[in-house]
Amino acid sequence: MARVETLPRRAKGAMAAAVFVATLSAVPPSGAAVAREGEVQALYAASFMGIGIAKGSLSIKVDRGAYAAKLHISTAGLARIVSSEESFVDAKGYVGRSLVPSTYDLMSRGDTVTQVSMALGGGNVRSLKAIPELVEYDDRVPVTAAAKRRVVDPLSAAILPMMRDDKADGKDVCDRTLPVFDGWTRYDIQLSYTSTDPVDIPGYKGDAVHCSARWVPVAGHREGTKSTEYMRDNQNLDVWFVPMAEGRVMVPSKISVQTMRGLLLVVATQFGENAKLGKVEQASN
Repeated sequence: MARVETLPRRAKGAMAAAVFVATLSAVPPSGAAVAREGEVQALYAASFMGIGIAKGSLSIKVDRGAYAAKLHISTAGLARIVSSEESFVDAKGYVGRSLVPSTYDLMSRGDTVTQVSMALGGGNVRSLKAIPELVEYDDRVPVTAAAKRRVVDPLSAAILPMMRDDKADGKDVCDRTLPVFDGWTRYDIQLSYTSTDPVDIPGYKGDAVHCSARWVPVAGHREGTKSTEYMRDNQNLDVWFVPMAEGRVMVPSKISVQTMRGLLLVVATQFGENAKLGKVEQASN
């Protein structure tokens, strides 16, 4: 059986780790109608304790009630000296009163290969392949069938379609709980509104909605370990959302995660046409 304690490193690009844990708010306000068409491209840079470690590009398209998202991540800077890793993440599904994912795929290549292939229906996991497999420990909370119902995949959790013509209130954006299953673990992200802050990023200048977050483990984690207890009690998880595609979609502009070893930051460096997939190298030079 494949090793499991490497699972926290399955997102070695660090961009994925932060996005998967802290890019949130996939469920729109109740009573909303089907989302309008919209397309978003964004570039991100990740740093750990002030040192650049990863870069990524995100593409989201909402069209006729369906959405497709792609995330490309690669190590950068000094991190490439230690390990060179590249990850590709794809998620597709439908938009109604909430995001309803249908497929989620992760492929990460570097020192090891990490892979997830997941099919969902009605928010329930129908089929799953995840490499490496979880190692059984006495203190690991089992991932039951119930833990894989009414969930959203991590990448879909980065998308917030705005379905009303009026401007979203910060509490509409933030105040919610998001049930996430990443192929190994099931956890809730509890969001709450903190503030609305001005930001100036190439491709966007305006307000960003600041949400504080709490990580609540449900299944797949090892109960009582230092890392689990630290993240469960961690009050230094924050994400900022900005409107894109003429306000039709909100996406993260900044993610801040205080880890046991230091501060992990993911920041948007570009929105718009120049941030399309395939232009990561050009935009980061």
